[in-house]
Amino acid sequence: MKISPYPIKEDFIHYLWKTKKIPTALFSTQNAAMQIIDFGTPNVDAGPDFFNGKIKIEDAVWAGNIEMHVLSSDWHKHGHSTDQAYDNVILHVVYEDDLGEDITINGRPIATLELKGKIPKLYLDTYLTLVQSVTSIPCQAMIKHVDPSKIDLWKYTLSIERLEQKSSLVSEILAYTGQNWEETLYIIIARYFGSKVNTQPFEMTAKSLSLSIILKNQDKRFSIDALIFGQAGMLEANYKDDYYQTLKVEYTYLRKKYQLKSIDGSIWKFSKLRPMNFPTVRLAQFAGLISHTSNIFSQIKAENPVKNIKCIFESEPSSYWQTHYRFGVESPKSYKKMSEDFIQLIMINAVSPVLFAYGKLNDEPKYIDKAINILEQLDGEVNVITKAWKSLGVSTKSAFDTQSLIHLSTHYCQEHRCVACKIGHEIMGK
Repeated sequence: MKISPYPIKEDFIHYLWKTKKIPTALFSTQNAAMQIIDFGTPNVDAGPDFFNGKIKIEDAVWAGNIEMHVLSSDWHKHGHSTDQAYDNVILHVVYEDDLGEDITINGRPIATLELKGKIPKLYLDTYLTLVQSVTSIPCQAMIKHVDPSKIDLWKYTLSIERLEQKSSLVSEILAYTGQNWEETLYIIIARYFGSKVNTQPFEMTAKSLSLSIILKNQDKRFSIDALIFGQAGMLEANYKDDYYQTLKVEYTYLRKKYQLKSIDGSIWKFSKLRPMNFPTVRLAQFAGLISHTSNIFSQIKAENPVKNIKCIFESEPSSYWQTHYRFGVESPKSYKKMSEDFIQLIMINAVSPVLFAYGKLNDEPKYIDKAINILEQLDGEVNVITKAWKSLGVSTKSAFDTQSLIHLSTHYCQEHRCVACKIGHEIMGK
């Protein structure tokens, strides 16, 4: 079988078909005259790619479904020959016919249409330029030709898509907590205290320590510290300083009282982190937050404007951490209150998605609007991705903007899904 020398993907064939960017009068691979009467309707679920198409082959008109692949041999690779879901396929559209014969479904021949050599040069050249680009933003040399208002519309869709994606995680954790929204937010906030490096151990720690136990001890700040560090597996060593030893004693009592089991402390990562991001510091900050704030979910539901929600997260770790980044190692004095940037991170990644999910699952649009409004009022994030887009003149004023661009880069640009991108569509249409 011959392999196409071009980096064509199936989504490009879908795009050409859906946007009708190919001639309607063609010939099949068996040299039969063919006319496309109806391109059909895209299918987003399993089964053939387009439903209810209509084609004329020689003098016969066929109505049914249409399947697409890069190579005609993919029909067999994907097991369609004997799959009843493909019984009503009337046309196989491919970039390259590497079989040289019509494929069949249960012995019935199905006409094949090869697009190689039939795609308008402008579309093919633009597509190949995009998908073969080695830059982080494949269209960076062409985006200046796209109307900024169309980019803004696409950014809105992307931000909602990102919230939808994050709400799926919320739903998973909500199921884990038995539909307890307070506990769900508590676990999700914990995840983001871990940032990317320690997300899993932070989530495991929160799941190992029920919020109900926290609430029973909320008036005892030292007990909260002992519970958090103990459940994080951080109290298994034998540091000599008084704070650490007293925490161990308190945790030993609480562990027995509540029949707790800590996580494995060895999974925490310190390497290559700035001291302020050490998990010990973040755990201390997390303990500070949950010891002074109860029912966080109820508060964020009720509070407006955004600055009042931010105030919920303004907390400090115990005084021990003013002179420590790790247990047993003293350091110059520094205050380790949660920074404005870190609070914003929690607002973007925990507060807004949970409100969005709550609004969706309970059919209360006001909370969806509130989730969006939070992002619109927060400053845009500054990182490698947002700087790259800003350099191209794309707005990065709010977190709503930057979240859309982060989603665009990670789920479209990095995967070269240019034909699924509205910016790509605009460029392809030029």
